[in-house]
Amino acid sequence: MDKTFKNEQLEVLVGLGLNKMQALLYLTSLKYGLLSVLELSKLTKINRQQIYTEAEKLVEAGFYDVTKKHGRKYIPANPSKLEQLGRKKIDETEAVLNRLTMIMPQLDIVSAPKNKVSIKYFEGFSKIKNAFKQELDAAKNAEVLSLAGSIDDVFKFFPEKYWDGWNNQFVKNRSKSRMLVHNSAAARETAKNDPKYKRETRWLNEFPLKVNIDIFNDTVLIVSFYDEMAVWLESRLIAGSYRIMFNTLWTQAKSFE
Repeated sequence: MDKTFKNEQLEVLVGLGLNKMQALLYLTSLKYGLLSVLELSKLTKINRQQIYTEAEKLVEAGFYDVTKKHGRKYIPANPSKLEQLGRKKIDETEAVLNRLTMIMPQLDIVSAPKNKVSIKYFEGFSKIKNAFKQELDAAKNAEVLSLAGSIDDVFKFFPEKYWDGWNNQFVKNRSKSRMLVHNSAAARETAKNDPKYKRETRWLNEFPLKVNIDIFNDTVLIVSFYDEMAVWLESRLIAGSYRIMFNTLWTQAKSFE
């Protein structure tokens, strides 16, 4: 395939719902203008039958128009069509979320018994990373309350680069967080990134926790880096109790200047 276009350009179009071949055809047409199947094939090195199939799908989606003035050729739609498609996907997602909100009480009725506790264990640093990855998925569009304690201790095991990547995905998932930390230079530096990561950090004196405790939805994730293990607890009662404890400490904590 044509290597002229950056992966970032192709990935954006794929994210909007086009497959990679359709994205390549559309970008090629934007670059070279009016093109036939044969011309597209020569430029992209894709066989003509595949091009015809995908090009007709682009016609149906409104990304291509067709002219037969000089043989059948495809005309790329204005790039503003991409923004329209992106907004349409947002509207469709919001509509699904609104419907989900309406049926949540019904789902709650048929859910597992309220007193049931689910527990998962993770041993070793690779498994702990897996637990944090699961947290990203489980906490989408939710608030995470984090009893982080000693940031210095956290960075001994998982460096800042790891957390930058984790927090970037956290923001993409439309999640937000509040974090309680021990007052230290590392904590103050970390708090500077709060606006970027949709986070609010407050500090307490004499709060050098050696474990990290995250509360989200009905889940509590307890991570002991020194013990190289994590515990994932799913319980409405336990999560609610930790949430009360967090909010009580939050009122006593101070913001970094």
